[in-house]
Amino acid sequence: MTHPLKFTAIVAGVTLLLATTAAVHGPTASASWFGRNLVRNGNAEANVGAANDTQIVRPTGWRTTGQFTAVQYGIPGGFPNEKSPGPPNRGKNDFEGGNAPRSTATQSISLLASAAAIRAGACRFIFSAWLGGWRNQNDHATATVTFLNARGDSVGSFNLGPVTPQERKNLTGLLYRSRSGAVPNNATRADITIAITRYEGTYNDGSADNVSLVITHA
Repeated sequence: MTHPLKFTAIVAGVTLLLATTAAVHGPTASASWFGRNLVRNGNAEANVGAANDTQIVRPTGWRTTGQFTAVQYGIPGGFPNEKSPGPPNRGKNDFEGGNAPRSTATQSISLLASAAAIRAGACRFIFSAWLGGWRNQNDHATATVTFLNARGDSVGSFNLGPVTPQERKNLTGLLYRSRSGAVPNNATRADITIAITRYEGTYNDGSADNVSLVITHA
């Protein structure tokens, strides 16, 4: 039988060793952190989307302005549907701009789980989204990832879109766009912003879906 005092001492020693290791090496990324989408609710599926062009559903996980909303595919009014150009795994909803000239959604992603690998220059990113609009109108969506250091200063920014009506062949729908590169070695956070801008009509018909940021270990 282990003596209670000896057992307590062993536990204390292990706890101290773990604390010291964490202090020296900082947070480490588990294998599951790499290679998966870090954007929360990037596919607009966390909520029941709006069922008409006046309802506004603020998507979970995002800080929004204007009338940024999750909208169900295929609702009346010419919205993208299951047959429109778009992601093959589009789910039930996409993001739309509502009845506002400009609507945005932003979220912040901590990169501290991979701090050591990022400092060593061993991390790359893949940033992607499906972006589009309505018929021949210029209403559109863009997506941006901005990497920031510990002081909150931008150390790199990468933009997707807009997708033009000509690129969509004047069809309502969304097209895939992506950027990739090295994660700046002093980055500790990534801010994701979706911006939907109206140029014509009353409804802001820019569309976005399946926004993704994936970090890989080089």
